[in-house]
Amino acid sequence: MKAFKYKNKVTIVVLTKNEGQGIKQIIQSLKPYADDILVVDGHSRDNTKEIVRQEKVRYFLDHGLGRGDGVRIGIQNAKHNCVILFDADGSHTSSDIPRFILPIINHQADVVIGSRRTGGSFDLNMSFSGILRSGGADFLTYLVNRRFGTKLSDVLYSFRGLNRKAALQMGLTANDFCIEQELVIKCLKRNFRLLEIPSREHARKWGKSKLNTLMGIKFIWVMIEELYL
Repeated sequence: MKAFKYKNKVTIVVLTKNEGQGIKQIIQSLKPYADDILVVDGHSRDNTKEIVRQEKVRYFLDHGLGRGDGVRIGIQNAKHNCVILFDADGSHTSSDIPRFILPIINHQADVVIGSRRTGGSFDLNMSFSGILRSGGADFLTYLVNRRFGTKLSDVLYSFRGLNRKAALQMGLTANDFCIEQELVIKCLKRNFRLLEIPSREHARKWGKSKLNTLMGIKFIWVMIEELYL
């Protein structure tokens, strides 16, 4: 595979926990797109650390606080100003990375977020929890659009490209999955440039989801707090 033209300007942050089954495959799929790859591990109980070291990419442990903590560690330790946030469960497509990076390199956006609504998702199902999750995500997106006059379709998808300098100025504080909506809200509040692009979400290939249905209630409360209180 031909290396990405701007490989030497990109840091990819891989968030993982107990996904050692596929972490080698993930890292190898990312190497054509960045010369700086760092894995932030949520204290996995498998062989994740050993595999990451074998692949000769950087390894960090988070503070045991959750996904948001891992995101901040990744941003803070990135060597380059163009940062990709990438999951280790096999749901993201590495070949999409240039589409997230080019708007940042070309100074068209400070944050690029992927949308499953326009790109498609194979990770949702017609179970009660699946329907609740989908409806909740749409409701949160509606609240953001109403508050800021935007036309976004998905504010929770975790595949993102960031301008590191802008992200550091946002003052991100969420320790858990609320980091996704917090990043969007603080980007808009501080008048940074936000771009949404289609990106297909594949079904998780390994590991177990850390997001439970009850977390949706917290999403809504935190969203209202951020937007209106």
